Amino acid sequence: MLADLERLVELQRLDSEIAEVEAAAAAIPGVIRRIEEQLRKAKAALDAVTAETDRMMKLRRQQERELEEVTDQLKKRQSRLFEIKTNQEYSAVLKEIEGLKHKVSVLEEAILVLLDQIEVELKARAEEEQRVRSSEAEALRDTQRKEAELRQLRGRLSELQGARKSQSKNVESSLLQQYLRLLKSRAGLAVAPARDGSCEGCHVALTPQLYNEVRRNEEILTCERCGRILYGKG
Repeated sequence: MLADLERLVELQRLDSEIAEVEAAAAAIPGVIRRIEEQLRKAKAALDAVTAETDRMMKLRRQQERELEEVTDQLKKRQSRLFEIKTNQEYSAVLKEIEGLKHKVSVLEEAILVLLDQIEVELKARAEEEQRVRSSEAEALRDTQRKEAELRQLRGRLSELQGARKSQSKNVESSLLQQYLRLLKSRAGLAVAPARDGSCEGCHVALTPQLYNEVRRNEEILTCERCGRILYGKG
């Protein structure tokens, strides 16, 4: 293979791998953000369950205080029955007692229902806490793995860029400029193989004469359709 052509093929190989490594490295921060978002959602779910549990417990304490107050009022009304002298006042106090007893019954029932709800919420909170612990461990593991992968990619990128810099120096200036223009205008593929009679860059058939000349790899030839530099392969 012509030395200049061989250098261009190697330069294209390096640039293609650099593009792949850069794309892989650029994708990792997004992956890490998605990992963090999943953990945030798990913590938000736990916060919601915890807030609901706290609300129910606060309501239970309020109802228990109210029950205590109503029970105390009931006891006082019941004690008054022994001090009342008139039937009218006696009937009025009895009516108050019945009302207080009903209120006590309603509060006791509400507290029992609330206790059952609190038990359900406490179970849900325990499950969410376990889920968050698992999510935290998984997020830490996945994040560390991705960060290690990113460090490796950056190391590989540094190696490739060093090799590319050295390789570029070996390519004749005008040929390098032609290569760089094609690299920019042809989506990162400036040098393409010719195989089975076609340019692998644009997949358009080459003339038989051009294809045979390309296969010899003895000169710099370009595709008549896309302008890419061609070399024979296969």
